[in-house]
Amino acid sequence: MSYETLFQNALSLHEAGRLDEAEDLYRRILETAPEQPDVLNLLGLVAQSKGLQDEAVSLFCRAIAQKPQEAAFRYNLAFSYKLDKQWRKALEAFASVLKLNPAIKEAHNETGLIYQQLGEYAKAAQSFQYALDLDGGYAEAKINKAMNLRYTNARQAAEELEKLLPRHENEALLWFYLAQLYIEFGNWPKAWAAASRTKELAPASDEARVMLGQLSLLENEPQKAKIYFAKAELLNPLNSAALLNLADIYSREGAFDEAEKRYRRLLELDAKNFEAHQNYAEMLYRAHRTAEALEEYRQAAIINPQSAEVSNNLALVLKDLQEYAEAADLLLNAARLNPRLEEISINLSETASLLASSQPEAAMKTAVRWLEICPDNIFAQKLKATLQGENFENNRLYTEKLFDNFADNYELVMQNLGYAAAPAVGRTVGNEQAVVADLGCGTGLLGLALKAPQRTLVGVDLSQKMLDKAAAKGVYDRLVKDDIAHYLTQNRDFDVAVMGDVTGYLNNLEEILSLLKGKKVVFTVETTDKDKSDVGIGGRYRFNPDYVEKLLRENGFGSIYKEELVLRREAGQNVRGLIFRGE
Repeated sequence: MSYETLFQNALSLHEAGRLDEAEDLYRRILETAPEQPDVLNLLGLVAQSKGLQDEAVSLFCRAIAQKPQEAAFRYNLAFSYKLDKQWRKALEAFASVLKLNPAIKEAHNETGLIYQQLGEYAKAAQSFQYALDLDGGYAEAKINKAMNLRYTNARQAAEELEKLLPRHENEALLWFYLAQLYIEFGNWPKAWAAASRTKELAPASDEARVMLGQLSLLENEPQKAKIYFAKAELLNPLNSAALLNLADIYSREGAFDEAEKRYRRLLELDAKNFEAHQNYAEMLYRAHRTAEALEEYRQAAIINPQSAEVSNNLALVLKDLQEYAEAADLLLNAARLNPRLEEISINLSETASLLASSQPEAAMKTAVRWLEICPDNIFAQKLKATLQGENFENNRLYTEKLFDNFADNYELVMQNLGYAAAPAVGRTVGNEQAVVADLGCGTGLLGLALKAPQRTLVGVDLSQKMLDKAAAKGVYDRLVKDDIAHYLTQNRDFDVAVMGDVTGYLNNLEEILSLLKGKKVVFTVETTDKDKSDVGIGGRYRFNPDYVEKLLRENGFGSIYKEELVLRREAGQNVRGLIFRGE
């Protein structure tokens, strides 16, 4: 078969999208003409479309070496640099295109888009204007120039784009940009309309599907989003946004094989993709592949050492591996990077408490350093007081913040800890008709154990987020956001008061029991052999059983029942306590 025939066959296959077959023919041609510039350029385009930008760049450079005056070769080279996010090299390559032919409007337009990526918006506007000077009707440059205003005034950008609609209503890019801005403004109906119009005008657009998928996620419709992202992946297997979103959805569903396949593909395309490393690490952690998760989190930390979230997540893996000192250091770094994120505070408090069991001096140093970084942080203040064995005066605010942050994961954590207080309290209360006040009701686990047709249940808690979870269970007749002591000073319209695993957060048990005179009480305590009480390493209050019994008798409870029980498990150890009933 002649060279010309081979070349035409290869070109036909290329145009039909049969890239592998076209590539085979191109390479056969190169066996006899190894530096044929047109074939090298076409092979570069095949590599470019497959996402192999290093290979594409090499092929384009070889083609340019043979035909240095060919602007098209240099344009293709510049585009590969752009796809590979090598912005400065892309600028240089487009400049070489324009040096050969300043009238290539597309090169000016692409130069403007690169300046946008570099944050050089004035230069971007100038490049778009150069393109428009060459062709005043060049719709893409008009749209890009209007969208360039987004970075200084998003509302003005939307207004300028909307002005273009009468003359360019069939330009998919215009609707795509408008959809982006409407999403930014939180205008979901307009965003849906613009994104849907984009898809109508560009039915093969993977980017339109990605946007519709993202809108579905924003409206909490993950299954709908999944369909859009899957279609985008089908249209363009190299679309990183589609791959990442699909991987994340599969990960949340527990379909780890499907998620991993896409995370790995993303990292093949871009080994420095921060989100891919981070989210893949989270998936591996949830799949109990701890060592692999640790490595992925470390890779993410190398790419972005300023990410508080990565420091936090890496610390959690190390905490699971009982590397408490290293975990605490990472959490201190996370607290420095994002001092307002209370999830970090809770994790640091817990990690330092675990560290204190084996390295009390190191734990105290952590507490001191934390207070230096965040002197007003109530969790840091509580930790230092706990490690010093001191009573914490601001306990009410601490407890409220703790459980507001704990609400979403509370029941899963309690389940994993073998939480036993709720069924034990429910059993001990008995079956009589009564109005029961569940003090420190949390998410309503005790309410589920107490609910009966003959009872009225009132739940009291400091945390609104906990109360919201309790309300969703539908077991309480009334829910009240209040401090327990304050509630009891204002309310006596109940027969029985219960507290399931609540006394560990009360530094005023004596006051609470005095306010419960004349009522029936059932509650649990974590025990200590100290004379009255102390504070455990985890920051919870523990009580001497004899002291608790003495308080009950002093407050008129003549009939006292107590029973030993395991409240929960922590760090692999049983946490022992007692359940008391006083009448």
